[in-house]
Amino acid sequence: MDVVNLKCEPDLIPNLINEKGIYPAYHMNKRHWISVDIECYEDLEKLKMIVDMSYRLVEKR
Repeated sequence: MDVVNLKCEPDLIPNLINEKGIYPAYHMNKRHWISVDIECYEDLEKLKMIVDMSYRLVEKR
């Protein structure tokens, strides 16, 4: 299983973890992070959007 942890807006997490391949973050703060199984998650465009959001949330200001 190939998994990536991504930072996410807390209010989006409850909806995202209901999708196949997205889980509460493993070894991370589950309020701000999700884990995505990139082998079984099928919506590539949505995954790109989540990765972009994660990057914006963790980039240095």
